[in-house]
Amino acid sequence: MSTDSTQGAQPTPSAQTGGPGGGDGTRRPGRRTLLAGLTGAGALAGGLALGGRSAVAAPVAVAAATGGYVVDVVAKGADPTGVTPSDTAFRDAVAEVLGGAPETGVTPKKVLVIPPGTYLLTQPDSLLPGTQNTDTHTQSVIDGISISGFGKRVSRIVYAPTVRDTVFWRNMDRYKNIRISGLTFESRDATATFNYSYSSRAFGVQDTWYTDVDWRGTWKAGIVLDGPTATSNLNSEMGWDHCQISGSYADAFLVMGGKPGEKQQDQFLNYWFRECKVEFQSGVFVRNERGGSMNFIGGSYILTDPESTGTFFKLGANPQRNDSLMRLYAQGIRFEVRGAGHKVIDSAWYKGTITFVSCDDTANAYQSWASGDTAVPHVYRFDAVNPSRGPMIRYQDCALLGAHQVTAATATTAGKLLYDGCRFANASGGTGATGFLRWTGTAPWYEFRDCLVKSDRLPDARVS
Repeated sequence: MSTDSTQGAQPTPSAQTGGPGGGDGTRRPGRRTLLAGLTGAGALAGGLALGGRSAVAAPVAVAAATGGYVVDVVAKGADPTGVTPSDTAFRDAVAEVLGGAPETGVTPKKVLVIPPGTYLLTQPDSLLPGTQNTDTHTQSVIDGISISGFGKRVSRIVYAPTVRDTVFWRNMDRYKNIRISGLTFESRDATATFNYSYSSRAFGVQDTWYTDVDWRGTWKAGIVLDGPTATSNLNSEMGWDHCQISGSYADAFLVMGGKPGEKQQDQFLNYWFRECKVEFQSGVFVRNERGGSMNFIGGSYILTDPESTGTFFKLGANPQRNDSLMRLYAQGIRFEVRGAGHKVIDSAWYKGTITFVSCDDTANAYQSWASGDTAVPHVYRFDAVNPSRGPMIRYQDCALLGAHQVTAATATTAGKLLYDGCRFANASGGTGATGFLRWTGTAPWYEFRDCLVKSDRLPDARVS
């Protein structure tokens, strides 16, 4: 597609010699000079960064623009109206960003900028090349990539693939230290996966950060983590900061362990969700088949369709896999379950720690379905792997609706539920058939300390 001269113009390099300014003897452009040297998307970026509406990508784009370190997808021919596909333009733009990588292992020196608009992509691997790293040298890893839009729902990428069951972008042991910010990704194919990250011990895909990113539409899965068979320690550290997870997922937004039957894949580690809005229609938010260390801090988590089934945290346990770290920490989150088929957590972990601090899932505690006889939003299956083992589970200063359910085949030798300073909104007592904590089989190890049932104090209790 052709573009007008304003959209397609490149940033003009500033003077780099003589005059006052930096201690390195170069002249630093002022506001007027900088804005005069930018056209089209570059001018918009400068205006936003230097006193206009704030945007995540603008400071990065403007700081680099005068040095020629920005690649604008519109300048490469992308259609910001979303009418025609922009796959070729995106591929040309990212090829310039990578500067010959991934084949040569060149470290990128440019930022991929996606101006305001809607961009239609119909082919997988248009955002980044999906080539697999089979080199024997670590320099073939691309270390440092920045992809910046101007804010979620301002810069929007629509993925409408022409072939079903595709992956939008893949990281095949190739990219580390990725920064993706200020973008909305929307799928129009319910069989599409947003990202497949394949991580080995030798190379890995560590340190991918999403900031101010929004996922919408219908997806098969969001991000799937996988690795070679018979290999452990598959680190794939990732973070999500002020992101929004919307739409629906046939599988889950984050899948940790793409091969549930592969027992060696035991070390998918270190994930951080900070102040995110997780407001999706159906499916699972995080499906963890491999343990790991997960942190969820702040934000609002809502299952939006009362008639659907959905779970925020689904923790599996394959008895054939190797042992690994199992840790989930949630703090300061407002969970909103809107139907009896919704769950905050469904865990089959047989070890590790699960901690909820200052969390609240009582938004719909007044509904008739929220009684403990119907609503069971927290489920722990201690007998899924070892008939007498479960994780150490702690609820501190939480407000909780419905009932919690534990399945324990025999007396618990490891694994405990501790409720400290919590309020139970619906149940009529602490444990038993009508109580808050209920079980199938034998009673688990549990403790209530300084808790309330509705507005009455619950007597402290400890059973081991």
